Amino acid sequence: MSRIDDLIDLREGLLARMAVCTSDQNYAVMGRLLADTVKQIAELDGTSAPAESKGGIVVDFAARLAGRAGSNS
Repeated sequence: MSRIDDLIDLREGLLARMAVCTSDQNYAVMGRLLADTVKQIAELDGTSAPAESKGGIVVDFAARLAGRAGSNS
């Protein structure tokens, strides 16, 4: 397995873990790792695009925060 394959596997694993993560702190750490991983993939192979998501990491994170704020009231 090549480095690019390992990075792609890491990216997909992070996306899967982020989809079910319940900790905002862990989600943020995985988001930073995902951004770094995507950057490394782009540097090695510009044709590899990340899997499509519903609005991206920032939108997902903002929705989580809004959901938490609504449930705390």
